[in-house]
Amino acid sequence: MSEQKILSIVIVTWNTKDETIACLNSLYNSGDFKKYNGEIEIILIDNNSSDGTSEEVSRSYPSVTLIKNSNNTGYAPACNQGMKIAKGLNTLLLGSDTVIKDNAIADCLNYLNENPECGAVGGKLLFPDGGLQGNCKKFPTLQNAFFTYLSLDRFNKDYDMADFGYDKTTEVDQIATTFLMVRTEILKNINYFNEGYKILYNDVDLCKRIKGKGYKIVFIHSSETFHHGNLSTKKADTSVRFQMYKDIYKYYRENFGAVSVTLIPVLMFRFLLIIIFK
Repeated sequence: MSEQKILSIVIVTWNTKDETIACLNSLYNSGDFKKYNGEIEIILIDNNSSDGTSEEVSRSYPSVTLIKNSNNTGYAPACNQGMKIAKGLNTLLLGSDTVIKDNAIADCLNYLNENPECGAVGGKLLFPDGGLQGNCKKFPTLQNAFFTYLSLDRFNKDYDMADFGYDKTTEVDQIATTFLMVRTEILKNINYFNEGYKILYNDVDLCKRIKGKGYKIVFIHSSETFHHGNLSTKKADTSVRFQMYKDIYKYYRENFGAVSVTLIPVLMFRFLLIIIFK
């Protein structure tokens, strides 16, 4: 039987070599890695990068478990590849464009250990300049979609948790999987990510299913991680962006039924026109 770890860190990368290496550097040089002394494993899935990511990871960090895909499978399927081989009691989903600070991991592990009713935790995300990057939201409603895709975000303050100061540890609906630590047994029980959401809304769906099993999701204010933000998405071609819109449509169709079949495509088309012609 494979050796049990306290934590498995799953990272998906696609053409973010420099950021991925910086992420790994921050992990291996952190006080948390030294504290847990071999009890943390890193699983990195390369979604067919063309910038030499896999070669550099193999050369610089041979202890990383590296999965090299022959095509870009999308975020959710790639994450599932890593989660399914994880040896840790807990699994951290971590963005390839992050740099963790000391205690970011330890504070989350300690909270999960001390609070059995909690199924997942996430920490505070910061922009590289230290500015706060909101990563907690409530679960979206059809009304939120209406405001979002008509560029009326000022009416989405409650959904966006705009008044939350990120200065206290508190239960939330969802936390971005840029940094989300989940009990591995729960991931197995809910069958990991729904691979129908290849790029977007997979994190929303995952959090809904965790809470649907009766577990809390908690934001840990003392855990801090720097995040560049959406670097892979910014490099996406037309086909990838089309998949992103399919994911959005899928979420609202599955959660809000017949009315969203007509409403969401119309709203997204309107949103595209606003972007193109503004």
